[in-house]
Amino acid sequence: MKNDRGHAAPLPDRARELRAELARKIALFIGSAENRATEIPGLTLHRRSAPTAPCSMTYQPGVTVIAQGRKRVELGRTTFIYDASRFLLTSVDLPVVSRVIEASEEVPCLALSLKLEMPVVRELLSRQEIEVAEAPSDSPGMATGKTTVEFLSACCRLVTCCTRRRTFPFSVA
Repeated sequence: MKNDRGHAAPLPDRARELRAELARKIALFIGSAENRATEIPGLTLHRRSAPTAPCSMTYQPGVTVIAQGRKRVELGRTTFIYDASRFLLTSVDLPVVSRVIEASEEVPCLALSLKLEMPVVRELLSRQEIEVAEAPSDSPGMATGKTTVEFLSACCRLVTCCTRRRTFPFSVA
């Protein structure tokens, strides 16, 4: 994307554009539903139009990306707050208390969650030369990370696959 001076758009602007694009795509696909599974195994889209009460549940290994809105997850005495600038990564099944803390009818909380099959992740890591930092022994099995331009772009492409498959179904031979 170019600006008026012919230079590439600054990264904060590009991240903001990608967050808005991701929110539009999720909103288009999910409509007024609260949750919607997609044809991509493990990918679910979520929409909440108001803050929610705390809810006890188990988070499975996966990544959750908020396009707009904000969530709070409590894992024991540790609290994770994530929003459009931070994603949540869970590496093992964990009992948590979760709630949407920022959402409205005008600006709903829109998110995607992608379950991770840990045997597949381990196999991919063993095949590639990816440097993985060792987690401390007291690591909670959950963390937040910054939603970079590259990460947001990949999320947009993933949701685009859902909308294309919904509009133009195809089969793979």
